[in-house]
Formats: sequence, structure tokens, C-alpha cells
Amino acid sequence: MKSIFYVLASSVLVAGVASQAGAITVPSFSGTYDEATGVEAAGDYDNIGPNLGAPSDIGDFNLLAGTNTFMGSIGSPSDTSDAFNIVIGTNQTLVGATLSFGDNVNGFNPYFGFPSPSWVLTESSTTPLIFQYDVPDSNGAFSAFTSTQVINQGPGIYNMVFGNGVFGTNNGPVDYTMTFSVEENTPPPIPLPAGFPLLIAGLGTFAVVKRRKNT
Repeated sequence: MKSIFYVLASSVLVAGVASQAGAITVPSFSGTYDEATGVEAAGDYDNIGPNLGAPSDIGDFNLLAGTNTFMGSIGSPSDTSDAFNIVIGTNQTLVGATLSFGDNVNGFNPYFGFPSPSWVLTESSTTPLIFQYDVPDSNGAFSAFTSTQVINQGPGIYNMVFGNGVFGTNNGPVDYTMTFSVEENTPPPIPLPAGFPLLIAGLGTFAVVKRRKNT
């Protein structure tokens, strides 16, 4: 499965394929998800679904208004990428995303990467790339790499792929945290037909006249 996503991410054509192939809604998502403890993922985003790792399985996370947090880890050689879909619903707008890569990196557990992974968000269109952040290469970083992305995307399914490259720490995989910020848009009130206020006023006048006649 991961080799499929490597090819797709490098050509920036992930969303159109991944979002149409065996997408599985993650019902337990409540705004925060950790691949290590997520029931559907069995310890890895790339194992979501009843077939746990079949090439057609990818998770759909229906984002909530506010901040949505995803946590995981990747590293060479056994698990060098994670991929999932984020779903922006009706009356929602995706306005931002952040990445902290290397949450477990420090002076005793430095990060090494040649080449380092890329964080990519795409959509299904003729110009699919929304953003791409390439983590800097390193021969021993002691702190996390961070990225903040400003976005303005309406309803739809968007594919996140984080990976590719050869990288890790002295102790193995590299932990990360990413967030997606969503605004809830209040739909505008439905305007009344042009003649409706006049009709109401006319009915009120008619009722007053009728009462006077009855008295």
C-alpha cells in the first residue's frame, strides 16, 4: 500500500485516486485521533478498514468545527508514510493546517533524514495540489520541524500524505502531530418572497376591518 502512495504523492495525484478507492468513514473520530490507539487503524493509519492494510482501504475523517488533531509516527525502513482523507462538510471551510514533526526528538534522540519526508494535501481536480511542505534534511536535529499552512477550501474530500524519504531517530520512528482548523459557516437566512410582507400587511388590515364591521 505504501509504495502506491509514494508514487501518487510524488506525482501529486493522490486525492483523485485515494478518495475514490475503498474510503472508509472513521466513526469514532471526535476531533482527536492517535494512530497508536485508534481502533480502526490497528496501530497505523495505513491499516484502516475491515481488511486492515488492503490497498483499497483509506480512512475518511469527517472534521469538526474548530481544531482537529492527528497524531502518528513514521520512519525508515518499515513505515515511511501515513495517508488518510479529511472530509470538509456542508457549511464548513478548511482554513489552516499545522505540522510538528519530531515530537520525540531531543539531544539524546536526534533526527536524521536524507531525504526527509514531505507533507502533502491534495484534492481531486486538474490542479490537485493544495500545499506541500518538505521537511529539511538533517544530520542530527535536536528539535521538531514545524509548518503552518493557510488554506481556504470548502466542502470536499482531501487527501493527506506524509512520507517518502529515508529518515528516523536513534530510537526508531519519528513522532508527529498535525492539526486542521475548520470554520463553521452559518447559512444565510432564506429571503422572503418580494410580495410576502405586503400580503401579511393586507391580511392584517382585512382582519381589522372585519372586526369593526362585526361590532
